[in-house]
Order: sequence, then C-alpha cells, then structure tokens
Amino acid sequence: MNSDLKQLIRLQSIDLAIQELRARIDKFPGISKALDEKLRSAQAGLETAKEQVKSNQANRKKFEGEINNTESKISKYRDQMMAVKTNDEYRALQHEIEHAQKGIRKTEDDLLNLMMEAESLQSEIKTAEVRLKEDQQKVNEERKLLEEENKRDLTALESYVKERQEIATSISSDDLLPRYERVRKHRGGIAVAAARNEVCEICKVRIRPQVFQEILKNDQIIACDACQRILYDPNNLDHPFEVA
Repeated sequence: MNSDLKQLIRLQSIDLAIQELRARIDKFPGISKALDEKLRSAQAGLETAKEQVKSNQANRKKFEGEINNTESKISKYRDQMMAVKTNDEYRALQHEIEHAQKGIRKTEDDLLNLMMEAESLQSEIKTAEVRLKEDQQKVNEERKLLEEENKRDLTALESYVKERQEIATSISSDDLLPRYERVRKHRGGIAVAAARNEVCEICKVRIRPQVFQEILKNDQIIACDACQRILYDPNNLDHPFEVA
C-alpha cells in the first residue's frame, strides 16, 4: 500500500476526531454557565419567596400598629364623651368612633388576608428550598460528569495533535500535505474519501471504471475528478486503524 496514502487516511481520521473534540470543548464554558444559571434561578426563587415573607411580616406589623393606634383614639373619644356638654359634641365624637371602628374592620380584613398570604408564602419557601436542594444535587452531578468528559477530551485532543504532527512529518511528498489541507479547507473538513461501487462516497459522483480499478490497488494518490478528494479502497487496507 502506498505509504503516503496510508498516512493520509489516518490523518483524515485524526482531523475528524480533533474537529469533534474541539466542538465539544468549545461548548464546555457555555454548558457550565448554563448550569450556574440553573442554580441561580433556583436560588433567586428562594430569595424572592423569603423577601415576600419579610414584606408580608412588615405589612402585618404596620396594620397591627394602625389597629392599636385607632383603638387608642377610640378610647380617648369615649373618655371625651363623658365630659361633653352638648348633643352636637356627643354626636360628633360618636361619628368619629364609628368612623374609626370602620377603619379597624377594614384593616383587620387586610391583616387577615396577609395572614392567609403568609401561610401560602411559607409553603412557597418550602417548595423553593426543596427545588434548590434538588437542583444543587443535579448541578453537582452534571458538573462532575461534564468536567470529567472535558478532561478526557483535552487529553485525547493533546494525543491526537501530537500524532498528527508525527504523521505530517512522515509524509514523503512535499506537496501532498498542502494539497490535503487545501481540499480539507474547501470541502467541509474532508479531504480523503472512500470509493465504493465506482462512486466517491462523499460527493456521490461516479468514477470512471479504469480509474476505479487503479483506486482499488491503494498504491497511488488518485483524486476524485469532481471534488478533488483523495480516494482509497476501504476494503484493501493494511490495518484497521486506517479506516477514516
């Protein structure tokens, strides 16, 4: 088998593996950030619920204070009623008491609504705490798997890059590697393709029978007339690792 063709087949396989690894490695920061956002979302949900509870408590305290103040006014109005000298003064104080009592009833209704809301908010906090705990566990597990995969990818990438450099220096023809790189650049990363049944597997253009017979020998560099990819017979290889 042509030694340069053998090396190019392996080189193509390595380049495709490198391309796939780099694509995954490039996605790592984005996926990691998405995990952070997922956790922040759960934390924000819990913090929002807690802030709503604080606001509810503050409003309840405010309304309780208003009720106490109004009850104090009513008590003063009643004390004043004992000292008035005219009916008009008595009716005026009575009107103030009725108005104050009406205000208390309204505030008590608002306070009751807040107390009911407080129960609902406490339930929301418990739900948010459970969600945060579950999300923390999931994120930790996903991050561990992600980091392990990224570590394996980086190690594999380093190994492939080293092997690629060794292969590149072993190709005997000076113009063959630049030719390979040009075709790979303009043909979607694939510069070496298998030929089967008189057809280039990548571009699907038929190969002339005489040329195909030469390709089957795998003893020379032959390019596809249509896409310029270097062709080889996948059924006539020296070693399984050469399959791209």
